[in-house]
Amino acid sequence: MRKRWIYLCTALILLAGACMTGAVTSGAAPADPVDLEAECSLTVRPVDLTIPEKQEYWEDMQNAHIVLDLYKVAGAGKVGGYDTYTFVPEPGYSLDISDYSVLQELTAEDWEDLAQKAAETALQDGKALETGEASETGTSFDSLSAGLYLVVARGGDLEPSAYTKMMKQEVPEGETGEPEEKLVTIANSARYEYAFTPQLIALPTKGEYEGEISTANPLPWVYGAEVFLKSGRNPRYGSLEIVKTLRNYESVEGIIEPVTFIFRVVGMLDGEEVYNEVDSITFSEEGNGRTRLEGIPATAQVTVTEEYSGISYTQVIPPDNGSQSAVIVADADNSVTFENVYNEHRTHGHGIKNRFVYHEAEDTWGWYPDPEQQGGQEAE
Repeated sequence: MRKRWIYLCTALILLAGACMTGAVTSGAAPADPVDLEAECSLTVRPVDLTIPEKQEYWEDMQNAHIVLDLYKVAGAGKVGGYDTYTFVPEPGYSLDISDYSVLQELTAEDWEDLAQKAAETALQDGKALETGEASETGTSFDSLSAGLYLVVARGGDLEPSAYTKMMKQEVPEGETGEPEEKLVTIANSARYEYAFTPQLIALPTKGEYEGEISTANPLPWVYGAEVFLKSGRNPRYGSLEIVKTLRNYESVEGIIEPVTFIFRVVGMLDGEEVYNEVDSITFSEEGNGRTRLEGIPATAQVTVTEEYSGISYTQVIPPDNGSQSAVIVADADNSVTFENVYNEHRTHGHGIKNRFVYHEAEDTWGWYPDPEQQGGQEAE
């Protein structure tokens, strides 16, 4: 089955002043000079719920147990004679940035690179200044001193090795080449994997004025910033093992002939069929047999039906040729069981297991015999 992935966007809004108050009209009086002794605060919201389609996004995201780690990357130092400040790196952090007045010269890619470097240090050797639970109304960090801060969102129930990963980014439209990998942090709901981009925020900050963020603009210094997490999500998938028990086995005049049991697996999610596959298990003696199906959307309700067992065998678990059901849980051992007995009706027959393979370049499907079985010819 083909998988559709939603890649994390590389475009970031990391600059100080994001999500701040609107611009002041031209001719406004100059703002008071920056006060680096004033306390600052930061509010981090998971999503912009004023956008209607983000409501469903948040309804699932809040099941991912997201926590926010705040790291201080650099302090702030006054620049004599100018209404701006310099960054004084914290121990262990060494970023290629001088003072606030050059922020407007940095591109989104520049900020992304800075955030990546800061996150690599923070996640390896750093210690979070504060940690808070993600909240619909926003997670607030108060009593902060002036400086540069890094926000990392992650799954609170995951170990560091599980919530950090390198993820391929989407190639911008019109560009070619291999997708670039970036460090992201992960949180999981039952259905989706959420990937978060590390974010840098400078405090205090100024809002955007006439298209630019600059210490020279007449907007006042803002000591309480508000930002939204930058995230993307991928569907999660799980596997299903069909376990088959054959209590006793048909033998015709001492000759053992294989018998094949065929199963159909159908997965439903939100009233839509998202998975439909046929698989089989072949026996040449009594005992247990297994087959595993991969790539089933997590949280899908699957129904497994034994569609063929030959007239020599009767299904006893579940009885009356019934089906087995399961809800697919990602990263878990999902299984269903069937059991048959020999019913004394001797027959001859066997099956060949085939696989359908999608060829993306030609946008066609090919039908091939399973390489683990003998016989059969390739058919298109």
